Amino acid sequence: MKTKSKKHKKDKETLETVFRLLNPRERKYYRREGNPVMQEVTFEVTDNGELRYIISSLLRVCILALDSENDFASPRLNHCSKELTIATVLELVDSILPDAQLASYDAIEKLILSKNQKQV
Repeated sequence: MKTKSKKHKKDKETLETVFRLLNPRERKYYRREGNPVMQEVTFEVTDNGELRYIISSLLRVCILALDSENDFASPRLNHCSKELTIATVLELVDSILPDAQLASYDAIEKLILSKNQKQV
C-alpha cells in the first residue's frame, strides 16, 4: 500500500512541476524609442498545430515575395516597399514564435524522461 501511495505522490509532484513550467507563459514586451506606451495584440488559436500553420504561412508569403522579380504586382500596392513589407512580416513571425512555450516543453520532456529512467 505504501508503495502505491508514494508513486501517486511522485506523480502528483511531477504534474505540479509540469503545471508550473507551463503557467504563466512568458510574454515579450518591446519598448520602442519615443513611444513608452505599447499595445499588446493577441489572437486565438485552437492548438499549437494552428499556430505552426500560421507561422509557416507567413514565412511562405515572405519567400514568395522574395522570389518575385517585380515589386508587388498589384497596381494597388505599387506604393509599398517590398523589402519593408517583408521585414514587417518577418518581425511579426519572430514575435509570435512560442519561445517560452517550447522551452517549457523541453523542461517537461527532461523531467518525464529522467523520471522514467529512474523507474527502469
